[in-house]
Amino acid sequence: MLRELTDRAVLDDVFSHGRVTRVELSDRTGISRPTISESVRRLEAAGLLTATGSRETGQRGRIATFYELGADTGYVVALELNQFGVHAIAYDLRQTELAERRAELGDDLSAKVRAAIVDVGAPGPLRAVAISVANPVDPATREVIPLPGSPFPEGFIRLDDVIDAPLMVDNDVNWAALAERRAGAARQASSFAYVHVGAGIGMSLYLGDQLVRGAHGLAGEIGYLRVGDTDVTLTDALLRQGFGTPPAIDVSTVLAGDKRGFGTVIGRAVASACTVFDPELVLFGGPLGGHPEILPHIRAALDGATQAPVRVEAGEFGDAAPLRGALAWAVDHGRGQLLA
Repeated sequence: MLRELTDRAVLDDVFSHGRVTRVELSDRTGISRPTISESVRRLEAAGLLTATGSRETGQRGRIATFYELGADTGYVVALELNQFGVHAIAYDLRQTELAERRAELGDDLSAKVRAAIVDVGAPGPLRAVAISVANPVDPATREVIPLPGSPFPEGFIRLDDVIDAPLMVDNDVNWAALAERRAGAARQASSFAYVHVGAGIGMSLYLGDQLVRGAHGLAGEIGYLRVGDTDVTLTDALLRQGFGTPPAIDVSTVLAGDKRGFGTVIGRAVASACTVFDPELVLFGGPLGGHPEILPHIRAALDGATQAPVRVEAGEFGDAAPLRGALAWAVDHGRGQLLA
C-alpha cells in the first residue's frame, strides 16, 4: 500500500511538471529521497518512467538525472460525433496532443468510431476512450437514443473488439458541463446548469456536484419542453418563429434576425427549469447560447423569473467544451490504469 501511494505521488508530480529529478520529487512530495529513488526504479522498470538526460547539480561530483513519462504509460483518445462528422484526438497522460483526425459520418457509426481510434493510435497501450455524441446516451447500453426530429447520429457504438480499456460514451452537453466544472466557469459551483444552444438545445445539470442523468439518460432535454399554453416544444416554437428549418435551428438565421425574441424564449424556458432544480449558476454555451448578442437577452428573461437569484454566464470553453470534458474523463481513467 505504501509503495503504491509513493508511486502514485511520483507519477502525479510528473503529470504536473514533466521532466523531473529525484531531488525535485522529494522536495515537492515531502517523501524521503531514498524512498523516492526506490519508487523511480520501480516505475522505470515498469516502463512508466524513462531517464532523459542529466545535469550537474552544482555540488561536487553530483549529477542529477531527469525522468519523464515512459512509453508504457500509453495514451487516451477523446472523440466528438455530431452532425458535422467524427473528430478524434489522441493525448498522452500529460494531456499533450499526439494525433488528430476528422472524418465524415457514415451509415455504420461504430465502424467510423473504430477507424478514428485506429487512425490516431500512438505508441504504448490505449488507456481509455471517451466519446461525445450530440444526442442523449443510455448509460447502461451506450446506445445513442434517437429523439423526434433530431438531426444528430443515432445507434449503438460497439467497441469491444477494438479496445481493452475503460470506455465512456456520453452526451456532448454533459461533457461540456464536466469541462466547465473541472477548470472553467463552474469550478466554484457544485449546483449548476449548462445549457447548449445551437442547432439543438440541451441542458446538463449538476446538483450537489453530481450529474443528473435521469432514469433513461434523458434528463436536461429542454428542447422538448412544452412551452406556453400549447403542446408545442421549445424547439418547435422557435422554428415556427422562423429561426430555422425543421428539424434544426439555423445559427445564421438567428443572428441575422430577432435576437431579442430568440433569447427571451430561451431564457423563459430555462427559468422554468431553474424553478424546479434551483441551481446557483446557469452557464450558456454553443454558437448561440454564449453569443454576446444573444446572452444579454437570455439573462434579461431570467432576471426575476426564478424564486431565488441565479447567476447567468457564458461558458469559458466555447465549442471546445465537449472534447475538453471527454479528455478530462479519459485522462483520469487512463492514469488510474497505470498502477491497477
